[in-house]
Amino acid sequence: MAALLLFAYGFVQQRPAWNEYSRYDLVRAITEERTTRIDSFHENTGDKAFYDGHWYSDKAPGSALIGVPVYAAASLSSGLVGRGTPSQDEAVQALAFVESGIATALLVVLLISFLRPHVGDAWAIGVGLAYGLGSMAFPFATMFFGHAASTAALFAAFYLLYRQRTTPGRWLPVGAGFLAGWAVLIEIPVVLGVALLFAYALPLGRRAAIGFVAGGLPLAAVLMAYDWLTFGNPFSIGYQYTVAFAEQNAQGLVSIVWPSLSTTWELLLGPRGLVRLAPWFALVPLGLVALRRRELRAEVLLAAAMCAAFLTYNSGALNPLGGWTPGPRYLMPALPFAALLVALIPRAARTVAIPLMLVGAGVFVVATITMPNAPERVVDPLFDLWLPRLTSGGVAETGAWIRWGLAGVAVLVVLLLGLGFGLLAVGLSLRRPTLATGIVARGSLALAIVTLALSFPFPPLAPVALGWGGAPGSPEVEVVELGHMPIRGASRGVELWARIENRGGSVGPVRLQFSLHRESGEGVWSAWYGDATVEAGSRRTIWMSWLPDEPPGGRYRYSFAISDAATGAPYANALAADVIDLGP
Repeated sequence: MAALLLFAYGFVQQRPAWNEYSRYDLVRAITEERTTRIDSFHENTGDKAFYDGHWYSDKAPGSALIGVPVYAAASLSSGLVGRGTPSQDEAVQALAFVESGIATALLVVLLISFLRPHVGDAWAIGVGLAYGLGSMAFPFATMFFGHAASTAALFAAFYLLYRQRTTPGRWLPVGAGFLAGWAVLIEIPVVLGVALLFAYALPLGRRAAIGFVAGGLPLAAVLMAYDWLTFGNPFSIGYQYTVAFAEQNAQGLVSIVWPSLSTTWELLLGPRGLVRLAPWFALVPLGLVALRRRELRAEVLLAAAMCAAFLTYNSGALNPLGGWTPGPRYLMPALPFAALLVALIPRAARTVAIPLMLVGAGVFVVATITMPNAPERVVDPLFDLWLPRLTSGGVAETGAWIRWGLAGVAVLVVLLLGLGFGLLAVGLSLRRPTLATGIVARGSLALAIVTLALSFPFPPLAPVALGWGGAPGSPEVEVVELGHMPIRGASRGVELWARIENRGGSVGPVRLQFSLHRESGEGVWSAWYGDATVEAGSRRTIWMSWLPDEPPGGRYRYSFAISDAATGAPYANALAADVIDLGP
């Protein structure tokens, strides 16, 4: 299961968002300049705070503190193969894989471990897969947000407290408190879940409750020390000094006001709602029937309280969906507990749950392989963004493309074959012991090799097809694929992309330009990225959106060109074989 999930989580390389760059900037500031100020790096993000004449990340510091050794390892491995410091996108990918991908895979393993004695191996694994591949956990496991890591730490803290309840140990509550402290150090609102865990720990005895608190105190001290060093007050946080969302955060308790039923509806059943995208979560209330099982009553009550608490909190947020996201991301800490409740539904209801889980997996595979962080202008991301991108070939960057040059539908085929092989191996591991033993050994090894070839983000292993570090001499730039997708929703327009590779030496600065013209040859629009660099031995995808106020109807041809930024000398160009049809 872990190998299967790591293959899936590392396969896709998302375009980083402001949230991720804000955390990455703090990693670089700590690593390279020994400071919490991001003055040297802040221009790539709008998620930042301005205090006393300096720029800071507005995020809690936990992700960056974990990220420092990860970034150091990525820099070391990149330097060993002559690449120097990794690019922003390469570094964020490595950070996402370790902090979000590995953390989510471990969470799924713990979820299955908790469920197996109560619901059996097969159903426990089914629910674990539904969480790991059929919920928001999938796309967030591929991104350097804090939600995946904080949720994993929160659930791991619960798991240790549960173990304390069943097989008491001296250090289990301390470990639970330590993990709970990390959850808050990564995402401060998770303190709500930590409070519920403390209530769950109280019946375990005074020693357990004290151990839980003692385990979390060092992390609380780290958070307060960071806030004191950065913002001059141990109880200040970055969101109080944010620039882009200052007006919003000035309302209520840092943008949290009274809950609203209309917001609750949007969070659950709106176009980006939890149940709309992963309908198997609609069965969560049925899990409450497990309250009649005395040995699980405390866990069922805790899971229900987690779901209710985070839904209530999120329903009071002025920006409840959190901007560009694949769903209501502030509900993430409650999702493994919601999955726990679904696992405990009556056996007869599983026949309903399984097809709903498959729907959720289909939705989030499509979202993750295309563009999970749907812009706010997109009304219905499934039908206005994810499915149109998939059908038009507009998939995200992947290991299959960057390392092996596979583009378009071939990328989806590789992902589905890898997932299919992994799922088959997991299924066969539940058969008779003699078969299962061989499957576990061989299947795990095969999945590990596939993960190293397609999903492991550190540089010595990629890109194999072009040779790491690139070839010397003149650049050999080629436009491999050119495509488009109509933009639907609140705005109308077209998104264009071009996949390029360079088998020769590095070239730059260059202009990367898209152009539209009528079939008669009349130019309509063009836009470009100036002063770009196409690295030696690299593959990348260039994206550009055309969003006119009133899109003129008609049929258009489009092209892409790479030229010298100073002289205009061409390196490569391509005219798309298809046309853009905007209707009459």
